[in-house]
Amino acid sequence: MSKKLVAIAFAVVLVAGVLVYNSDAMKDRRAVRALAAQNIEARGGADAWQAVNTLRVTGQMDLGQGMHVPYVMEQERPGKMCLEFVFNEETAIQCVDGKSGWKLLPFRGRKEPEAMTEEEYRAMEGGVSIDGLLFSSVENGYKVGLVGKEVVAGRSTAKLEVTLPSGVTRWIYIDEETGLEVKLESTRMLRGQERLVETFYYDWQESDGLLIPRRQESRTQGDDEFHFVTVDSVQSNLPIDSSRFTMPATAGGGSS
Repeated sequence: MSKKLVAIAFAVVLVAGVLVYNSDAMKDRRAVRALAAQNIEARGGADAWQAVNTLRVTGQMDLGQGMHVPYVMEQERPGKMCLEFVFNEETAIQCVDGKSGWKLLPFRGRKEPEAMTEEEYRAMEGGVSIDGLLFSSVENGYKVGLVGKEVVAGRSTAKLEVTLPSGVTRWIYIDEETGLEVKLESTRMLRGQERLVETFYYDWQESDGLLIPRRQESRTQGDDEFHFVTVDSVQSNLPIDSSRFTMPATAGGGSS
């Protein structure tokens, strides 16, 4: 091949590379990476979050009809979480260990721990990570795409679509100015129908170098009321017994 042909071939490859780099898909990927980096930094930075192996959060939870109960949520890497609250003087528990989940719901007449259904487990997927949806999306196998821009609660936001390994999809809205989450959209099955759930984040405060929303308000499609969760205390790297996330044996001697 002559030097002239080599030069032409090189120029063609270079132009093609520039076109790919400047394609809409590449621009979206760069925008997603920039938004994820901005979000991580706004919430305290990668080093601060990577140093957290366990997290314990306490606060108040709105169950509807004016009923507010205290709760404790404990998390441990990777993907372990337990939510515990007291209702009618009985303790309810929902736990996942990264592979499966279990529940104890005495207020529904279920006095023994039971395995979560696949649908229940999938509904909690993506919400159990200590870091949040965007922090380790690549390592966790999440696919993140830029949907567009919207004004939410008076803030200019970038809307991202996050697809989890199971195929479950979440939509997260990032404040373009602060980098913090403004809203999260998810879906849940309610009486046999898939309903959209909107969660808004408020009152971001620093605790041990981590920025955490002290109030969340959620509404399910078809429900006119918002239900809140507040945060009173945040403690990181407390020792948590690994058995905390394992379903205890039932009175009949089984564990499933």
